Amino acid sequence: MDCRRSIARFLSPWRALPRAAARWTGSGGWVVRPLLLLAAAVVAPWAGAQPLHWPTPDDGFEEGEPYEKWVQATASGNPESALFGCVRNNGNRFHEGLDIAPALPRRRGEATDSVFAVMDGRVAYINRAAGNSGYGRYIVVVHDGVQPAIHTLYAHLASIAAGIEEGVRVEGGQTLGIMGRSAGGYAIPRHRAHLHLEFGLRLTDDFQAWYDRQEFGSANHHGVWSGFNMVGFDPLDFFTRMRAGEVSSVDAYLASLPAGAVVRVTTERIPDFVRRYPRLLWSPVPEEGVGGWEVVLSGWGMPLRFIPLPKGDPELASGEGVIEITAVDPGQLDNYRCRQIISMDAGGAATLGRGGSRVLQLLFGFH
Repeated sequence: MDCRRSIARFLSPWRALPRAAARWTGSGGWVVRPLLLLAAAVVAPWAGAQPLHWPTPDDGFEEGEPYEKWVQATASGNPESALFGCVRNNGNRFHEGLDIAPALPRRRGEATDSVFAVMDGRVAYINRAAGNSGYGRYIVVVHDGVQPAIHTLYAHLASIAAGIEEGVRVEGGQTLGIMGRSAGGYAIPRHRAHLHLEFGLRLTDDFQAWYDRQEFGSANHHGVWSGFNMVGFDPLDFFTRMRAGEVSSVDAYLASLPAGAVVRVTTERIPDFVRRYPRLLWSPVPEEGVGGWEVVLSGWGMPLRFIPLPKGDPELASGEGVIEITAVDPGQLDNYRCRQIISMDAGGAATLGRGGSRVLQLLFGFH
């Protein structure tokens, strides 16, 4: 059976609406035209699990205390501002991770809590120059013992533990550093020191080329481990569902996430993302070559599944770089509307948003 037909039974509640296609013009926008509707969804989980460790000494989460007891809110004082999603600036700003407050006694007003690796892995990157990033001092660990090989990011550190260097192996529960309030461009006050924790995937190996095209006016100090090149998922939801036994692995968790949109991309390029995370590939790359892709995105723009389409597939629009929006879940998109992945007008027409455009540029190298 054609895999694109068999996936219909996995669908979230999609809303029937006109499909939209867009070709990158190279002159500042997308040219949109109406098409038809196609639906797609995520697949069932694969096996493979690893012990999961809470990243700080605080035992509030493990004891079932509500998050209000152990997260660190922003200056607003709203505990929700420490969570993942469109939780800041009245829902207009996205927060990619989870902010965990210190639990141990402070020393001269500074946090003293250790920060631990959540799973076994390899230290992929360390930023020791706090002023070079809004993350301050941060560490990225790639967990290559799970599939997909996600990474975790530990930010705003006061210091890095001895022996923690790029390339070294670490065990789950091993100390990476000390919680702090380091950041670039702004000052986190002592009373709001915290760990910013992210789980995620890296969009492209060719990040520098994309960065140079943006003309940001500042250097990229972090190579492929810039925040622009990482897209994550909700750490608290992941920990909660793992603890409850609802999922048993990263694979299972990602497979369970609801889709926000499906886009069809006409291109012969094979994204390095697919080579890096082959578990997210729905079916094998056609022997006759790739003519395009169907990409399932979460409501906040994380790629969940890739379906390769062969050259000459009649469902592919002609022309390199054509983007078709083939299905959406308006509820998911609305939950994460600050990300601007897909925009929907009052009549139900869908167009690619600024956030969606950025994700696809990074994935496929579109200019």
